[in-house]
Amino acid sequence: MIPDTTASWTPAERAAFAAKRRSRNIALGLVLGALVVLFYGITVVRMAPGMPNGKPLVDANAAGPAATKP
Repeated sequence: MIPDTTASWTPAERAAFAAKRRSRNIALGLVLGALVVLFYGITVVRMAPGMPNGKPLVDANAAGPAATKP
């Protein structure tokens, strides 16, 4: 079993640990929030009109190999 060494910390050590933990938690929260915004943005773009199932519409009159018929 790992011994509990936090019981012998000085008040300054406890404050430094709490400040480090808080800044780490804030950074993690910002990263998670950025991922939420990114996924939401991707979802909105994929659901935009003219993009059924996230795939662009192919114009039958457009030039190119996809538009030519044998």
